[in-house]
Amino acid sequence: MTVVDTLVVGALGAWLGSIVFFSFVAAPALFAELGSDRAGEAVNVVFPRYYLFGVAMAAVVLAVWVVGPLAFDTAEPPLAADAGVFVGAAANLYARYVLVPKMEAAGADAFAQYHKQSVGLNLLALAGVTVALVSVTA
Repeated sequence: MTVVDTLVVGALGAWLGSIVFFSFVAAPALFAELGSDRAGEAVNVVFPRYYLFGVAMAAVVLAVWVVGPLAFDTAEPPLAADAGVFVGAAANLYARYVLVPKMEAAGADAFAQYHKQSVGLNLLALAGVTVALVSVTA
C-alpha cells in the first residue's frame, strides 16, 4: 500500500468510524441515559464539530486524490469512490452550514424539529463513505 493509499484509506476509515460511533454508540447511549430533551441538547453541542470532522476528512481525501496523480503518478480513484466522497461531503457540508445554524436559531426545540433531517443526512454520509471505502479497497 502506498502513502497515497494509506492517507485515503485512513481518512475514509476515520470518517466512517466517526459516523458509526456517533450514530450507533454515542447518540443512543445519550438518549438512553439523559432522555430526549437533555440528550438533544448534548447532541446539538457535538453536531458542529462532528460534521466539520467529516468535511475535513473529505478534504484530505480529495486533496490526496488531486495531488497523488500529479506528484506520485498514482491511479485515479474509481468513479464510485469519487461519488461516495462527494455525497458524504455534501451531506456534511449541508448539515454543518445549513442545518446546524437552523438548529441554533430554533433554540431548545431545534432537536425535535430537525432530528429526522439530521438522521437522513447522517445515513447519506454513511452510505457515501462506505461506498468510497469499499471502492478504494476492493
